[in-house]
Amino acid sequence: MTYPQPLTPARPAYLVDGAVYSPLYEDVYRSAAGGLAETRHVFLGGNDLPDRWRSCRRFVIVETGFGAGLNFLATWAAWRHSVPPGARLHYLSAEKHPFGSDDLAQVTAAWPELASLASELREQYPPLVPGFHRLHFDACGVTLTLMFGDALNMLRQVDARADAFYLDGFAPAKNPEMWTQGVLGELARLARSHATVATYTVAGSVRSGLAAAGFSVARREGFGLKREMLVGRYAGPAKAEPDETLRTEALVVGAGLAGTSCAAQLASRGWQVQIVERLGAPAQEASGNPAGLVMPAFSVDWNPATRLTVPSFVYAVQWLDALTRGADAPIWQQTGVLQLARDHEHLERQRRIIEAFALPDDLVRLVSAEEGAALCGRAVAGPGWWLRSSGWADPAAVCRANLVGGGDRVRRRFNSSAAQLRRVGDDWEVLDPSGALLGRAPVVILANAHAACALPGCESLALTPIRGQVSFVPQPSGPELATPVCRDGFIAPAAGGVCCLGASYDAVGDAAPPRESDHAANLERLERLLPGFGTGLDPAGLRGRVGFRTVTPDRLPLVGRLPLPDGQGLFACLGLASRGLT
Repeated sequence: MTYPQPLTPARPAYLVDGAVYSPLYEDVYRSAAGGLAETRHVFLGGNDLPDRWRSCRRFVIVETGFGAGLNFLATWAAWRHSVPPGARLHYLSAEKHPFGSDDLAQVTAAWPELASLASELREQYPPLVPGFHRLHFDACGVTLTLMFGDALNMLRQVDARADAFYLDGFAPAKNPEMWTQGVLGELARLARSHATVATYTVAGSVRSGLAAAGFSVARREGFGLKREMLVGRYAGPAKAEPDETLRTEALVVGAGLAGTSCAAQLASRGWQVQIVERLGAPAQEASGNPAGLVMPAFSVDWNPATRLTVPSFVYAVQWLDALTRGADAPIWQQTGVLQLARDHEHLERQRRIIEAFALPDDLVRLVSAEEGAALCGRAVAGPGWWLRSSGWADPAAVCRANLVGGGDRVRRRFNSSAAQLRRVGDDWEVLDPSGALLGRAPVVILANAHAACALPGCESLALTPIRGQVSFVPQPSGPELATPVCRDGFIAPAAGGVCCLGASYDAVGDAAPPRESDHAANLERLERLLPGFGTGLDPAGLRGRVGFRTVTPDRLPLVGRLPLPDGQGLFACLGLASRGLT
């Protein structure tokens, strides 16, 4: 992946006839009249939709040029009225210059018959940061993956089998980068056998480019003043088709944040899932801490950790909001998070990151010590970042809500320790230490942190347990802490009059009860965050909790199919370290 460039948002302008115009490309997004009819004629009609998807269980569309989302909204509306229950639409769209949320609302107001769908889109619309952003609608029946960045760079990272393509960039003469042979070649790579393509342009370079990429193309009657449009079908070498007969059953080992999230996601897609947990309830280990922060991590070079955690954070907020809507009590609090700079050099680094990537204020901005104090309600040790859309959650409550959300599709088996994996035919069997069968499924997901290394065949997994101790400190007299504050440690607002403070980081620690020395170290961290907040507290009198984070050598999670002999169907979600909630 190339170094991502900061996003330059689209700024809509309007011509005298009402057409939405891009000053950047000197071209229109959509005609003043008939925009929706044009979308239906060119992109849905050009791909023979909705007829082609009426009997499909899954349909995948890839688009170049999201714009204000008209093609997506029109496709979503048609999908709702023409597919059987349980069918899933995946819609992937690349956009180098996305609209901001307010501008999106202004532009989509021109299509009143799509108003309710446009409102749902705006509710989940991500902040303008580079990368992949996944949005779910209609109980996960419709999934929109927005790819904010250069089309070629984003498409190169996609692993999909597309049934149809919408080519809707600005005119080739105005925006040639969207129509290069590289972009068209990526579409051919993603195409299923006999995938279709449609676009409004019949430019010779587009016709020849699609043909060179392996598409047969033809002209068709255009819309309105455009006499012709272009349609095509992939005619290249035959491709292996997705296995539609896969048994959608899985067994997940571990009932912490990783395991319950995997189970909930699979259940939302219609899978039957069994969770096996060695202890008597979910979230009894590292996921059992009473508070954890939900926040992105930024870097000067937009490194792999940033590329993962920023869109993951945006997705986590959606997921936690949905869990909270279905719960009796709040599961997470979007209070904002104050991240203090360690020193002047670190503060300047924070400033450079914001400027280099044009990060929006609703995601992060710099604040002085005085403004930080006003935001969190207590005196703070210095300036830093204000992460307005961040917050904190109760990890155990998230785990329980994940299981509840999975409904009867998720079966739970507690007090059952997974000790062996055995391949039997096309299935995996999970056995306890005595050899008794705990469960059997074609897919097994290891989500049991460093305990996965104890399973035969998994000893080579590079996972290290890190002991972390949190301390519980009483909320002192005076204003209550309104937001979490963090730097080399963190403190969360009080729940039941007690704040969660932490955490130690000990690569050689054991599972002993909380240690007074770690309470003392946590109080030192507190003083570097909120001077005077812990005055008079005796480490010997504090309560706390010990959990073990699991880290990999590069501090990135280990997620996906395990590269082990005979590992077909064996997956992992491990090594979430200190960012399990994000």
